Amino acid sequence: MKGKTQLMKHLIIIRGGGEIATAIACRMHNAGYDVLLLEKARPSAIRREVSFADAVYDGEKTVERLTCYCAENVKAAEALLRSKKITMLVDAYGRYIKKFRPHILVNTLNGDIEGNRIQYPADYVIGLGSGFCAHRDVDCVIETRRGHNLGRLIYEGHALKTRNIKDLESETGALFTAGAVGVIRSPRTISNVLRTGDVIAELYDEENGRNVEISAPYPGILRGLIHDGYRCLSKDIIVAEVDSRNDPGICFSISEKARCISGAVLEAVLAFESGNRSAARTEI
Repeated sequence: MKGKTQLMKHLIIIRGGGEIATAIACRMHNAGYDVLLLEKARPSAIRREVSFADAVYDGEKTVERLTCYCAENVKAAEALLRSKKITMLVDAYGRYIKKFRPHILVNTLNGDIEGNRIQYPADYVIGLGSGFCAHRDVDCVIETRRGHNLGRLIYEGHALKTRNIKDLESETGALFTAGAVGVIRSPRTISNVLRTGDVIAELYDEENGRNVEISAPYPGILRGLIHDGYRCLSKDIIVAEVDSRNDPGICFSISEKARCISGAVLEAVLAFESGNRSAARTEI
């Protein structure tokens, strides 16, 4: 692809396909941009009813009446984009970014992992969370920690550091890690009602040769669950979420945090396109 076609002039590439990436994709699509998401071959999203990541497994995924289609190759992706479809490609390392040379690149991956901070060709690059440094890794960083600064645009420096798993939990939810390396299996479906002690999933601990149960600590709704059969390569990977609210509907609605961050991405893009960044300039 030499030069920028009319399509690429309005193209936004999002690295990742979890809930926040999905919220951004929906927001930017509704605002008239062409959206391409890049996901790994075995996505590990847990809020799968509000994550386009499942399109990798099923070919397509609908969230809040918008459907994302997983393309088999670049040619198929271009055809989908020209049809104004939200599109996904399997690309864990961002190799397709150089081919498309997008107008905007949004990186939702963990910036604390050095390989996720590689710089790619794009007119404007936005990074989410503390792992990215504005002016060094990206043009703009967006705050992702809950609190008064959630969604703030940062043009110099870092966002607030995520210290541990508690910083990722909502006020009503509890997150669960695998606890061992192995394959996870579950008979449960997202939105299932749970009682205290109900088994959410089992993981075969490959190191110790035994099954490990993950159980609900209190009554609630199964809001998140990693794809059945996923092989956890780290004991620290998040595999499930239980929410204490007795409302299965929350499983199918994008969270307020993700909506806030997606709005911040749109604000950053419009500020860049208008040339007006000074009003939002913030130092941390």
